[in-house]
Amino acid sequence: MDMGHRANHYDGGRKGIRQSLEILVKEDKHKKEVSLFSVNRNHVDYTSFKLEKRKVEKNEQRTYPVASEGRLNKILEVAEIYKPSVHVKPVFASVGADVGDIFSASEATEIVFRYIEKENLVKPTVKSLVVLDATLCDALFKGAIKKGSTYPTEIHKKDLGPTFINRMQAHHRVTRGTETVVRKGGLKPIQIVTERRQGNKKVTKFSGLESFLMEAEALASELQKKFACSTSVAELPGKKGNEVLVQGGVIDDLARYLIEQYGIPKRYIEVLDKTKK
Repeated sequence: MDMGHRANHYDGGRKGIRQSLEILVKEDKHKKEVSLFSVNRNHVDYTSFKLEKRKVEKNEQRTYPVASEGRLNKILEVAEIYKPSVHVKPVFASVGADVGDIFSASEATEIVFRYIEKENLVKPTVKSLVVLDATLCDALFKGAIKKGSTYPTEIHKKDLGPTFINRMQAHHRVTRGTETVVRKGGLKPIQIVTERRQGNKKVTKFSGLESFLMEAEALASELQKKFACSTSVAELPGKKGNEVLVQGGVIDDLARYLIEQYGIPKRYIEVLDKTKK
C-alpha cells in the first residue's frame, strides 16, 4: 500500500490533467483502487471553484397543477361503441362472445376475424380474400342486397371490418368527471350559429350541449363572464334540449373555448356564420 503520495487531479471528465491542485491519495495495488486522503483546501484552484449553473430551457420546465373538482368535471371522454344486431349475433355466439355486450370498432373487427379463423374461411389461393359461408354472408348482406341480385361469395379482408361494423347497432358513450351515459345512435355534434338580429346586432347561439353532459344554465353564466356580454337560455321545441344565446359574433372564440375548456373534439363542432356573405 502506497500511503502518501501526491497525485494529479483529473478535471471532471474533460481531456487533459491539471497539475496545480495538490491531492494526497492512498493506492491499493492489489484491489487497484485509489482513495482520497487529503486535499489542499487553501489552493487557489479550490478556493476559486464555483458550481456552474445550467440555464433550464423553457421546454424543459414543467408544472403540475393540482386538478380542482371543477376542472375534473370538465374532463371529457367520448367513445363510439356498437351492439350486436340480429344480423351479426350468430357470428358473436359462434366464438363465445356476449351478444348483449357493447364493443369498440376494433373489438368487433377482432370478433369477425376470430370467426373466420375458427371456420377456416381464408381463401387458400388468395390470402387477402375471405370466403363467405352462410352465416357470415347473412351477417354482412342479408336484407341489404336487392331482390334478384346475387349474393357475394367472397370479400376482401380490408372491407370486412367496416362492412361488419356497419351491420351493428351504433351507440356512443360519453363520460365527464364521474358521470357516464350510453345512448343509441351516433353522437350528434354541437351546432354554433352566428346571425344578425334587430338593429343589425350579431348574436351567437349554440345547441347540443346535453349530449356532452354540459349544463346550459351554468355554461351561459360562465360565458357571460368570459366574453363580458349578456347570455340567455331557451328550451328548444319538442323538448330536444336547450339553446344558449350569446350576444356578439363570438363563433370562433366560442368553438375554441369549448375545445380547450370542455374537451369537445373538433369533429363534434359544426359552425355556421350567417353574417358572412
